[in-house]
Amino acid sequence: MSIDDEKLIAFLVVLEVLQLALFWAIIRQRYQLSLRQLSRLTALLADGQRPKSYYIDGPALVGEVTDNLEKVGNRLEEIRRQQQEEDFNLNVLLANMVEGVMVVDQRHVVRLVNDALLNLFNLKQSPLERTVLESLREARIEMIIRDTILSGKTQQQEITLESTAVAMRHLAVSAVPIRTGKPDVRGAVIVFHDITRIKQLEVVRQEFVANVSHELRTPLAIFRGYLETFAEHPGLSPEDSQRMIDAMRRHSNRLNAIVEDLLVLTRMEARQSPTEFTSIRIDAFFHQLIRDWEKRVDAGAVEIILRLPDKLPPLEVDTLRFEQVMLNLMENAVAYSNPPRRIVLSADVTGNQIELRVADNGIGIPPGDLPHIFERFYRVDKGRSRASGGTGLGLSIVKHIVQSHRGTVHAESELGKGTTIVIRLPLSQET
Repeated sequence: MSIDDEKLIAFLVVLEVLQLALFWAIIRQRYQLSLRQLSRLTALLADGQRPKSYYIDGPALVGEVTDNLEKVGNRLEEIRRQQQEEDFNLNVLLANMVEGVMVVDQRHVVRLVNDALLNLFNLKQSPLERTVLESLREARIEMIIRDTILSGKTQQQEITLESTAVAMRHLAVSAVPIRTGKPDVRGAVIVFHDITRIKQLEVVRQEFVANVSHELRTPLAIFRGYLETFAEHPGLSPEDSQRMIDAMRRHSNRLNAIVEDLLVLTRMEARQSPTEFTSIRIDAFFHQLIRDWEKRVDAGAVEIILRLPDKLPPLEVDTLRFEQVMLNLMENAVAYSNPPRRIVLSADVTGNQIELRVADNGIGIPPGDLPHIFERFYRVDKGRSRASGGTGLGLSIVKHIVQSHRGTVHAESELGKGTTIVIRLPLSQET
């Protein structure tokens, strides 16, 4: 082999090596470029972003990897969408619940609450990531949660909040353990139901039953006593017999009045008798009211003064019930007044409302009693009210009738200077 042939062979070998090196350099560059694109792609997925495209120009193996990444990205997007829907549904559910809801973990750290709970406990700061005891400062709630997590059983209790941060409230607390497919309890869901109003109504009911029993006990005891007297002394004189019969008749009338007023209140609260509105002239109504009133009392026993502005607009009321309101107020004014008795009826229009006032020159009402006079059977002067035949329900009936007319009623009074009942009613009942 000649020297030239050897040189040629060597040149070809070097050329082949150079071509091979160039080929591998190009392959390496393509892989590096593909890996950089693949790195950017996975970085976007790691950040929770959706790439515009999963295509990478590279070897077939890189194409397989990108295809799998696209499937992973689509699955992540589907999971994210489901998570958003579940979060939205949960937030809507919690936001529209009137009950307070709290979720805690095993360490009693608060993980989730709704707005109702924040309002229920008057929390100014978020309780999230804090313990129940730190956020609510209620040891009884902490104990309920502890018992739930330790026992793994639902706990239900009624508690009363008497802290200075919120007004006294009665709560029904239900704590349910959380399990995620394992026997261990991972936390608890606590629901707080405000039963304060229910408790208050129970107290009102108990007081009402006690008041009714008290009001009925006296006349019934008198009936029993007189009947026993008649039975044991059949030879009573006509004068004694007549005296006891008059007393029994008087207390019978009082019993009947109490029962009638109770039935009126019951029907109004149950809305069994619909309100029938008609348009009336205030001046004509009051003049007729005074004429009817004068037939019921001794002439000159009560001075009635009417003060009405000119051209009062018509008023829509249920005539019979409105008349009952005015008669109850006038009878109340007479019962709590000393001679010479005087009642002033007045009216004034403000915007689309009319203000009616019934004022007397009576003994007045102590400030401590003023907020309670519209309660059932509440009496400022119990002896005077019973002596006048009052049932203790008149002002309660007034309040219910006024409220059925979408109005308000309150009292203004000063001891020794009389009392004024103020009623505000809309001129029209159209909504």
